[in-house]
Amino acid sequence: MKILVIGAGGFIGRHVCAALATAGHEAVRARLQPLARWEHPEAWAPWLAGMDGAVYTAGCLRDRAGGAHDLLDLMHHRAPAALADACNAAGITRLVHISALCGGISAYARSKHAGDIALAGRACIVRPSLVIGPGGVSSRMLDRLSRLPWLPLPASVARCRVQPIHAEDLAAGIVAALTSRRPAASWTAVGPEAATVADWIARRRAARGSRPARHIELPDALTRLSARIGDSVQLGPWCSTALELLAHDSTEPSAGSPLTRPLHAVMEGAWA
Repeated sequence: MKILVIGAGGFIGRHVCAALATAGHEAVRARLQPLARWEHPEAWAPWLAGMDGAVYTAGCLRDRAGGAHDLLDLMHHRAPAALADACNAAGITRLVHISALCGGISAYARSKHAGDIALAGRACIVRPSLVIGPGGVSSRMLDRLSRLPWLPLPASVARCRVQPIHAEDLAAGIVAALTSRRPAASWTAVGPEAATVADWIARRRAARGSRPARHIELPDALTRLSARIGDSVQLGPWCSTALELLAHDSTEPSAGSPLTRPLHAVMEGAWA
């Protein structure tokens, strides 16, 4: 099968491409520029010619980049909706859309929710919790924090419960959904165990043989200031959106999983 992968250069997209190749399928990396064209179904039509399916893995945390504005709604709502329209016109029924298991009322959460509504019944919607794996932003963040002798975390972040899933498991499930003979159900993609962010950091620290770190609760004002700085100085994932996401749990019972094998243990092979 030939599968069009949107966002193939990203962390999830790279794993999906690798999983498709391992399963004997061809991943075709979409390169559609400029971003403003993504919300037009006709722009996707040439890319879908000859394809058996498509998977949308693109996303962002900030609402502007490279001079473009309103990126969150474009990337998470209007673009995948346009892709679904183009797939329908081309007679392509195999479409997987990567959303997110997130709460709150941030622009990010609203854009993801809008995308889920727009694609309901037209795509397999996958909503992962924290995605970890070698080279992943979340894995790097947890690993770096686990190396600090003092752990400075906002109270809301320390208490936030997440249910990490390995990128390898997520990608395998996406491929299974794409290649299923029957229309795949939407999937709440979570790992086998939920715990607080502080607990996951402590477990990583213990796995490295380090003593428990001293937890320092950051004041709310300082936390918000650092997030606003992250909005302007884009040196990493920390920004107001990240703060809002980490103030809400990302846990739900797994539902609709297309995988037929057990999931990896959460700490297994996530840090190399």
